[in-house]
Amino acid sequence: MSDLDLAARHRVAVAAAREAGRHLADLYRRRAELVIETKGPNDFVSRADKEAEAIVRGAISVAFPLDRFLGEETGYSGPNDARCLWVVDPLDGTTNFLKGAHNWCVSIGVMVDGVPTIGVVYDPLRDEMFEARQGHGARMNDAPLAVSSVSRMQDAVCALGYTPRLPLPPFITKTTHLLETGVAFRQLGAGALMLAYVAAGRIDLYWEFHMWPWDVMGGIVLIEEAGGRVAPFPDHEGDLAEGGRLVAGPPQLYPALLAAADRPIA
Repeated sequence: MSDLDLAARHRVAVAAAREAGRHLADLYRRRAELVIETKGPNDFVSRADKEAEAIVRGAISVAFPLDRFLGEETGYSGPNDARCLWVVDPLDGTTNFLKGAHNWCVSIGVMVDGVPTIGVVYDPLRDEMFEARQGHGARMNDAPLAVSSVSRMQDAVCALGYTPRLPLPPFITKTTHLLETGVAFRQLGAGALMLAYVAAGRIDLYWEFHMWPWDVMGGIVLIEEAGGRVAPFPDHEGDLAEGGRLVAGPPQLYPALLAAADRPIA
């Protein structure tokens, strides 16, 4: 990676997330004016998502025109052989955003040669910028981040995600396996933000049966640079854009969480 200016990409990621966040915050105050489209069950999109992605994509294309891009709203673009792939969710937590709830964010991840290397998650309403670069630690508004020091599952809180894209019975069984470890759980409705909270120690663990890459790529880097562990993502050999399972937490709890996630359904 020595021939790539990762520090410059990190700066652009932070600046692009902040610019997109400012635009989203303005639209959030005027959200009654937005036209809402439906992509699937409980899966919404508006001009806010599209305009925020255009802001991030525009910043990247100006600074690094030879990098590749994968956005939630526009998919892949750019050279197939690029070493750097930007993976972007311009507005994670769209439903919260449209309903006037506070848990939503901008998520940007950069993969280099297939490895998650730069992660940025920005919460505009709280003005919290979570950022990390491989080998340089993780920070929130310049304060160092560290994953939870909780040592027992029965004392831990696990962020739990659910998507109606997948069958309900396996989710119920897997959730039972998780809760049998003694953990409590939370669901904020914004996966990227919950991953940032794991990196900050605000939530101890994260588990979700299936997530899209744009929801997780920034958070993966944050958690790993904050001292946590993340299961390989995606958990298959197919296209990254197909997404996959996400299991993450501090090293002392991660094995127990992974064991629950890997426990056979039947």
